[in-house]
Amino acid sequence: MEWQDETNTVIELEILPNRPVEPDGMRLTDESAKGAIGLVVSPPTKVDEYVDVLADDTVDIPEYYSRFPDNREPMIQHGDDALFSEWVEAAVRVLNGGGRYDESEFTLYDCLVDDPQPCLLLRERVGAVLLAPADLSPEVKGL
Repeated sequence: MEWQDETNTVIELEILPNRPVEPDGMRLTDESAKGAIGLVVSPPTKVDEYVDVLADDTVDIPEYYSRFPDNREPMIQHGDDALFSEWVEAAVRVLNGGGRYDESEFTLYDCLVDDPQPCLLLRERVGAVLLAPADLSPEVKGL
């Protein structure tokens, strides 16, 4: 994954948005996904605040890359707002790289329920990635 040179602020989280290119080992079918992933560079306390304020629930991560749903299948959906599996898989790859991973280290927070906001994928002791569903307005998306 390639990252922009400057950080953006999304609801008090500092992130490095991805450049619109495909992550290694993936083929993103949705053009909007190529700019919807941001590496969180804020301190863990800010990440915890984001989760406390905006997360409504968590969503399980598949045990293997091969078990992610088809690319255009939503992993999280509320009304018109959806976070597709290919975006989540790309975020897992960012935090893990290739090869095996332990899904129990990852937590995907659903932040789309009441007032849709970008969702957060957190990997224990490694980092976090912010995922902005395509239907969010650019002002909310921030990526």
